[in-house]
Amino acid sequence: MSSKSGTSRRTVVKGALLSFATLLFPFVAQAAGPSLKATRVGQKIVWRGYVYTVVSSKGKLVWKQGAKVAAATAVATPTASAMPTPAVSATPTPTSTTTPTPSATPTPSATPVSTLRPELGVFIAASSKLKEGDFAIFSARNSKGQTLDYALSRKGGVVRAFSTECTHAGCVVQANRVDLWCPCHSSYFDAYTGKATGGPAINPLTTYVATEADGGIYIKI
Repeated sequence: MSSKSGTSRRTVVKGALLSFATLLFPFVAQAAGPSLKATRVGQKIVWRGYVYTVVSSKGKLVWKQGAKVAAATAVATPTASAMPTPAVSATPTPTSTTTPTPSATPTPSATPVSTLRPELGVFIAASSKLKEGDFAIFSARNSKGQTLDYALSRKGGVVRAFSTECTHAGCVVQANRVDLWCPCHSSYFDAYTGKATGGPAINPLTTYVATEADGGIYIKI
């Protein structure tokens, strides 16, 4: 009886010591190896955080503790950053182009008086060119298309017109300071009446009918 009681006490003590050692030194329990039966050399399992491999020791298959398995760290999958939506630029409102106002077409100048009253004869000069008391030589084209000189004078409001062909030898007379003068033979003519007043010329200058109308002086040739 006492022998069996001693054996039981030793068994209980060993079990208590083993439990206590397991609490203090966890690796001791791990060293005991997995409870899974080893079936072949090279068999591997992970048990209590360690890799165990089956090896042959003294003709037996036993578990050999290997490296500790590192806890897998969860890698956070990066969240795709939202692509910024480009701001839609406002379509520029087209600037209205101001249609230029066409400039007024310039009014053409008044038609020369020579074309206004052809029934009065050939246009010689504008009335403004011959003031009271004046006389002068003007060039004009006659009905035959010839450009000739004519002597005009104004006295007492009356306009007179004369040929510039000297009645002596046919030279062209010129306006002198006080009368009409022929440079060829020095004949003189009154600028307001056309009469010969000196020199070899005896006959007066040819007189034309002069008409003044609408600002212009016309003569019948």
